[in-house]
Amino acid sequence: MFGWFRRGPRHSDKDFASLAQLIARPQEGGTWRADLIRPQRMDYSLDSLKHLDEYLAVLHREPPPEREYIQVVLRAGAYLGEVVRRLRPEWHWVLYGAGAKYSAGLRARENSLASAGVLWRSADEICFPLGKVWKCIENGAEDATQTFGHVIANSLIERPRPS
Repeated sequence: MFGWFRRGPRHSDKDFASLAQLIARPQEGGTWRADLIRPQRMDYSLDSLKHLDEYLAVLHREPPPEREYIQVVLRAGAYLGEVVRRLRPEWHWVLYGAGAKYSAGLRARENSLASAGVLWRSADEICFPLGKVWKCIENGAEDATQTFGHVIANSLIERPRPS
């Protein structure tokens, strides 16, 4: 109804869903090395994260320039988050500034590329898809997005939503 009655941060779901769609964009202004991404494999399933990890493994070996690096983290992170959201719609995208007003845990983290957009279930349940993509590019397979997706999706199956 009115914004001042909101009991949590403003959601940015539509913005991140749109950003996720850009991951396989091959044209000018597209994602760095989008030629490595097979759009038909990017179906928002947990299995599609294996393909995302294959793409990120190339970037781990051959990192993009800084501007493109930021773009990849935002787009691939948004895609990872959207995979989780499609399985668990109770999670919502929240920008750091909006979430930090409600969560001491988020305020305790630095506002950075890794935390610019987070998946929010409650002030105590937050995950960082952008940060996971950043770590996957930096560290390689040990920080696979597929593992992240499975852990987040499967850990929520039996848990009731907090009041």
